[in-house]
Amino acid sequence: MDRASFLTTGVKGGAVVALGGMAAGLLATEAPAASAALSDLDLAIARQAVAAEILAIEFYNQAIASKQLGNGEAKYLKRAQFNEQEHLKAVSDVITAAGQTPSTSDDFTITFPKNSFATAGSIAKLGTTLETAFVGAYLGAVDGLGDAGLKTTAARIAANESQHLSVFSDLSANRPVGVSFPEPLSFETVSDFLDDYLS
Repeated sequence: MDRASFLTTGVKGGAVVALGGMAAGLLATEAPAASAALSDLDLAIARQAVAAEILAIEFYNQAIASKQLGNGEAKYLKRAQFNEQEHLKAVSDVITAAGQTPSTSDDFTITFPKNSFATAGSIAKLGTTLETAFVGAYLGAVDGLGDAGLKTTAARIAANESQHLSVFSDLSANRPVGVSFPEPLSFETVSDFLDDYLS
């Protein structure tokens, strides 16, 4: 085997290994744990994430129950609902591991604007609003968190929330691909946003 053949074979083999690893990562459901004792800010961000996930799950519960969307869209929403449930478990586990008790849906009264689930269009509009905020919240968490493992978890969740946003952007504006640089939101901005829905 000459040098060119060796290099070509090596690159192809490496690409297969790399792509195989990436494909396995696409199927991964485990979120990395915190790597050390958490700061007060890290715990506050985790508690905020729990509240956001509780809001997201209730949104998907009501959107699916409304039966306003076609079978294809309902299938996407059910998958997104499953994602949000996994996110909730991951961020709740962070709080539990720190020796604290995470919030549950029983701790909140959730209020959506009137007629939010009356039509496919109203669902898509609210879904776009919520998922834009969730993407921003997790991007802001990447900036704000001190723990490296939690930064990774927040980034992975932000990537998934962007997929959800793409579905609603397509439904509401026929534009599934959005901005190149989604805006991170500060802890305070996310808190104010959640206050509109959770009490």
